[in-house]
Amino acid sequence: MDLSQSNLAIRKLLAEYSHTDHDDWFLTFKARFGMAVAMQCIYDIYGHGEVITQPYTCITAINPILASNLKPVYTDVDPNTLSLTNPEKLYSSKTVAVVMQHTMGIIGDDSADIAAFAKKHRLILFEDSAHCLTRMATDKSGKVLADISVHSFGVEKILQSTKFGGAIYINPALKHKNAQLYEKITSSLLNLPQPPLGLKLRSRTYRFQNGILQRMPNSIYHDLRNLAYKAHIFELAVAPYEQSGEQSRPYATTKYVNKIILQHLPALPANYKRRLKNTRTYNKELANNGNFTILAPIEQPLLAYPILFPTTAAATEVYDVLTSSKFHIRRWYSPLLYPGPTSNRRYSYNPKMAPTAEDIHSRVLCLPTDLSPERMKTILSIIKPVKNPVEKIIKSQK
Repeated sequence: MDLSQSNLAIRKLLAEYSHTDHDDWFLTFKARFGMAVAMQCIYDIYGHGEVITQPYTCITAINPILASNLKPVYTDVDPNTLSLTNPEKLYSSKTVAVVMQHTMGIIGDDSADIAAFAKKHRLILFEDSAHCLTRMATDKSGKVLADISVHSFGVEKILQSTKFGGAIYINPALKHKNAQLYEKITSSLLNLPQPPLGLKLRSRTYRFQNGILQRMPNSIYHDLRNLAYKAHIFELAVAPYEQSGEQSRPYATTKYVNKIILQHLPALPANYKRRLKNTRTYNKELANNGNFTILAPIEQPLLAYPILFPTTAAATEVYDVLTSSKFHIRRWYSPLLYPGPTSNRRYSYNPKMAPTAEDIHSRVLCLPTDLSPERMKTILSIIKPVKNPVEKIIKSQK
């Protein structure tokens, strides 16, 4: 199967799972590349402007804004969804776009309100669906709300065996909203160049090298990984230059990346079925807990299940216990603008902009939702609420 054939096969599966048209999907080497293309096209047509977004996110979701000479402005997050709220507070004559992020795969009930806000002010609505591949916010009739929806096959996303690849959905309704922008974005995505040989090689060897690194002692893991990166033989999920606001040139997907995606994408429905079942189990078993709270008891197949502890110390203690029990626990987006910028000034961010995000980011733990029934029983036996759960968890490990 050549590159064009594999592209078509992937786009048809994405369309099938999302109930959309495959002609509206475009593939890139990384999801951030697709977002960067769209942001650059917005700048080329609208000029300097502001994009409403949130600090509880990865820095790679902000760099496409900066690299396009647009300015990110930050609103706080809803503590129940960890996604932006009240974007209208930041609206000005300079606003050109808003980014609606589905953190952990939580598609909030306020998505329609955000879409209405964007429509009212003639803004371009981005949807960050990196955590919920093929899942998008829709209206009651099933029509996609966003103008541009960004999806990821990258590291630690829904399909864990795919390490590279992005998919961008361009809503055909954008033709009527701004035909010039629609044509510029779609033609730019279709004409992306292939990655250079070095990047292609790193994508082919990533899983092997990462597997070796994961077996290294924690004391030398980071040093070895950084040495491999500096030797240009290992591709970091977030490179040091990206923490300074820099953005790599966007590239198209490759034949090898497509091959890996096609090996795993057909399993997406079963993947979501398992995650939905485990999310429901967490909702039931972890309810009414006096030691940590459930952020969002939502009936959706989440990438990870967020719980909130009263203190950072309590969250850290439980994190240590669960990771020592061989569970892969993430502290998504802690620090904010993960993994942290070299300069808040470069990112135009001030902690006063998002007091809720500043307060909770270090107290959130994200439980895995892709576990087998046996592993679910094990993790619940450790964390399921009892009279004094944190004390029980810590004492049981001594």
